[in-house]
Amino acid sequence: MSKGNFFALGSAEFVAACELGMNPAVALLVMARGTGRDNATTAWSALSVFNHSGMARRRAQEAIAKLQGAGLIDVLQSGKKPRYKLHKPTEEDKLLWLPNALIDGAGNETPPIARLRETGNLALLEKFVGLYGLQDLDSDGGLPRSIVWSHFEREEICPIGPFTFYGFSSEQIRAKSIGLFKDLHGQEDEDGNEGAWTVLKPLWTMGLIEHVHYMAESTDPDAELIYPVGPYGTAEAIDELISWLEEADGKGFATEAMCHSLQGVAPKHIKKAAVVGVFRLKYRPWTGKTSRWFALEMERAEAMVGIIRQICNEKTASVHIKAVQGF
Repeated sequence: MSKGNFFALGSAEFVAACELGMNPAVALLVMARGTGRDNATTAWSALSVFNHSGMARRRAQEAIAKLQGAGLIDVLQSGKKPRYKLHKPTEEDKLLWLPNALIDGAGNETPPIARLRETGNLALLEKFVGLYGLQDLDSDGGLPRSIVWSHFEREEICPIGPFTFYGFSSEQIRAKSIGLFKDLHGQEDEDGNEGAWTVLKPLWTMGLIEHVHYMAESTDPDAELIYPVGPYGTAEAIDELISWLEEADGKGFATEAMCHSLQGVAPKHIKKAAVVGVFRLKYRPWTGKTSRWFALEMERAEAMVGIIRQICNEKTASVHIKAVQGF
């Protein structure tokens, strides 16, 4: 079995499987989950497809036969214990790295692959898997903000030393039908979703995509993220700051801050600082790249929390923060 809780699948090979239909696409994903270190050889067959996706074994066998007929897999051994070899690209950048949890599920939940198959929506499955080729945790914290994002109305609450305390309200969520979603432009589903939302909204509703917030240098899709807003103690730190304002000479500022959906601090020289909404895939392959991203995520959050706590420890009657290096 593949190690590291992830497996690889050729992007073009998966698209070709989707052209054969939902069942072959699902079968290829399940079989790929069962590959070894070479990400090609697998003993997972119709029974595995049934166990993980709920597809009847006869239809699973038919799907595997279609994959073979299309030249996407080779039969290495037939009989009661069949073995297959999946075709895959030689270039690593043409591989999709997918988490085992898509096929196995997490805990006692129904595996995502089974739920996606049950929708009967092949485009939903194809676009969902394709998103794994777009997500860049290091650069974007998730999916590109040029495709899907949200922004807020910003209000300056008060300056505090070299920082500014902001409040954010009235979140606006947007998506563009470009790139992977280009073919969805002008389309509308029965729920009234248009374009990219015909895929993104169902995935979000199914819990396969999550929505998180960051303080960023601006609302520009290429702006750098400063720190996550909400998790890893950042929400509690903002609560501490509001309480500190109430106890100091900033009670009015504290009241104003609580009128906003989210709050955050940023260095004064970042004039366009904003909270942006980032969408990312909930299930992530735990690769070395994911580990590095998570470490940086925690580092950014800890830096923000440290700054806030230094503010709250200031023994002064005025609203003030000392400059903190490395923010």
